[in-house]
Amino acid sequence: MVITDIFKKQGTRYQIELDGAYWTIIDVEIIADFHLKKGMEVTEEMQEKVQRAADYRRGKERALYLLGYRDHCRKDLVDKLSKNIDRDLAEEIADKMEELGFLDDRKYAEKLARHLILVKKRGERRALQEMALKGIDRETAVEAISLVEPDENLLQQLIERKYLRYLGDEKGRNKVIAALMRLGHDYGDVIQAVDEAEASLKEE
Repeated sequence: MVITDIFKKQGTRYQIELDGAYWTIIDVEIIADFHLKKGMEVTEEMQEKVQRAADYRRGKERALYLLGYRDHCRKDLVDKLSKNIDRDLAEEIADKMEELGFLDDRKYAEKLARHLILVKKRGERRALQEMALKGIDRETAVEAISLVEPDENLLQQLIERKYLRYLGDEKGRNKVIAALMRLGHDYGDVIQAVDEAEASLKEE
């Protein structure tokens, strides 16, 4: 097949036609790298190489945009990139982002663990579940959680702020216990905190 036309579309992007039909839209840098020009014969192998280079460039730009907007773990980034490009290529781009220091699952996990435990008041079990959903492997998640030092009175504070009004009867007590368990807190810790909260109420 022969390149019959190359013309500018927008910014630095150009459309290329092969044998009079649309082929692709790529950046001028890719055109320069492969020395593409009108009248040039392009084999299927060359087409694949050009398209892969174009996809890589587009994927890298997308990765930089996503990572500039907010932190991502590797799996999350690869999943998003794979919506538009081949997954193997997305993995290659993720490797590059790690090499450049823009992608770091360990740092991401530590930041996420602090947010889940200190801000959202999750227990370790729930935090592990939510981190797994984000694509963090268990070993990294466990290590990140171990670095977080929550307030030893976290459950008492949580009960006083959100659940104290429910205490006073068995139905309310069970409701509070269930709510704290859903947040991933240890059963023994929950019972102790609820007992202490109820004892304080009786003293008032």
